[in-house]
Amino acid sequence: METKGKLSRREFQVAELLAWGAAKKEIPDLLRNLYGGRTISVHTVENITRRIYEKLGINKTGELAAWYFCECHKVDEDLSPIRKVKKAIYSILFLLILIPQTFDFDQDILRPQRIRTTRVERVVRTRKKD
Repeated sequence: METKGKLSRREFQVAELLAWGAAKKEIPDLLRNLYGGRTISVHTVENITRRIYEKLGINKTGELAAWYFCECHKVDEDLSPIRKVKKAIYSILFLLILIPQTFDFDQDILRPQRIRTTRVERVVRTRKKD
């Protein structure tokens, strides 16, 4: 089997099994049955997994599965819902910046005018003295 990218043949085999959902405890038996060779321990599988994560710059099995299917089965990365959400957020932010600059709002509309009223003077009545 051809190695993909930075991974060795054995690392790629372990990555493939992890991407398809195999548990780390199952991998030694699966490797022996599928690819032959000598049996490895679960501890070795954990070390291989750690090296895979370091080489690919990932942290989780889900990210490893995404890398595997994009790399080996040519799944388009644009199908990721996260990318669609990011694009939507960027579009909304762009519109929020662009809309106020596009329209020339009249100052009278934005700031209501204060209504001026005239004061009525109070008339003081004085009593006439008889």
